[in-house]
Amino acid sequence: MTASIEHGDRVRIHYTSRSLEGSVIETSDQREPFEFQVGSIEVITALNEGVLGLKVGDTRAITAPPERAFGRHSADLIQTVPLSVLPEDVQVSDQLTAVIGNQRLDVWVQKLAKKEAVVDANHPLSGETLVIDIRVMGHEPAT
Repeated sequence: MTASIEHGDRVRIHYTSRSLEGSVIETSDQREPFEFQVGSIEVITALNEGVLGLKVGDTRAITAPPERAFGRHSADLIQTVPLSVLPEDVQVSDQLTAVIGNQRLDVWVQKLAKKEAVVDANHPLSGETLVIDIRVMGHEPAT
């Protein structure tokens, strides 16, 4: 009898994430299955919880509201900075890493003007409810 997935196990899944409207955001179907340890910070909460109790071959559709996915969108994470502090060839939608004190933060360039830029440290999917279809491809119980 095959064991069900539990906290701490390693799993391999294929997944397709969609917006509530049905647009595909990302899929793993054309590449190797995605592997992660259940309960780790590698993946969103909804995915960690969504695989629990499944077995190899099982499928499940998970609805992930913002608080179980990439968080709520925060206006505090949007800043205007001098263009001079950014790389010379920066473009709108570029992802950059900002260092604030000892913390590294991913930011996305939202707007460019002559002397300044608007950067956003919110994850691009923050505020979104996602629908994630998963299929368990492999499972290794924690030792």
